[in-house]
Order: sequence, then structure tokens, then C-alpha cells
Amino acid sequence: MIYRSILVIKTNPEQAEKLLQLYRDEEILRESLRLTRQVSSDIAVAADGSGEILVTANWPDEKGYLEWLEHPQRDRLAPEFDAILGGVAVGVGKQYIVDHQVQRDGSA
Repeated sequence: MIYRSILVIKTNPEQAEKLLQLYRDEEILRESLRLTRQVSSDIAVAADGSGEILVTANWPDEKGYLEWLEHPQRDRLAPEFDAILGGVAVGVGKQYIVDHQVQRDGSA
């Protein structure tokens, strides 16, 4: 069973670019992968230019995401988030249980 967390961050386009750059520079996704049992993660920005950001991650179980939420490293960039987002709270992602999925395997 796969658990997926989805975090929606409501930003404007300027904030979105700064936040994406922070994620890149600080390798936040790689850090959460390294420090927890996370399976995978990604970050995406709305194609409509609104600046809305989605952070999604797959976890082996419900406790996997809680490990990240409780990890002391998670809040190390809180001041930078606050500076970019003007104090708007990011919050916690909602968890979903993946029922089933398909993907291309790249073979012909």
C-alpha cells in the first residue's frame, strides 16, 4: 500500500519562483528522501501561471509522512519560507491512500 501526501501552497507567481528556487538550492526534496523512509517526491507549479504549488510525496505507510513532519530538520528553513510567503502558514499535507496506479515502463 502506498500513502501519498499532497501539500498545496497558495502563492503568487513571484513567490512561487522564489520558493521553487529555495527547494532547488537547499535540495529539500532530496533531504526529506534521505532523512525518512519516503519513496519519492516532486514539486510542481500550476501551469496557469497562478503560482499555486503542489508538493507530493509517496510513503510506505502513514507513519512515514509523520516521520518527516516530526523530523527536527524539517523546520530549519522556516525563516526563509516566512520571508518568501510573508508569514502565510504552509501547513501540513493531506494524506491519501493510493488505490492503484499504472505507469509506462519504457520498453517497446
